[in-house]
Amino acid sequence: MTTYPEHLDLPTVARVKGTVKLPGSKSISNRTLLLAALAEGTTEIVDLLDSDDTRVMLAALRSLGIEWSEATGPSTSA
Repeated sequence: MTTYPEHLDLPTVARVKGTVKLPGSKSISNRTLLLAALAEGTTEIVDLLDSDDTRVMLAALRSLGIEWSEATGPSTSA
């Protein structure tokens, strides 16, 4: 079994850019939505898992004033 540290300190960076392809997962989808909500600017999320939990998270974020829109196809911006 792999053990991971309790926390990971990362140095502050001015900007991050890249692409990450992850398998569908409720917890990863919800974490992605939370990170997108905390980020400045617009975040494009592709292949977000369509699940009850994800829809509840999107509704919760909207109730907190986070604007998001679903594009045609599997892409969502938050």
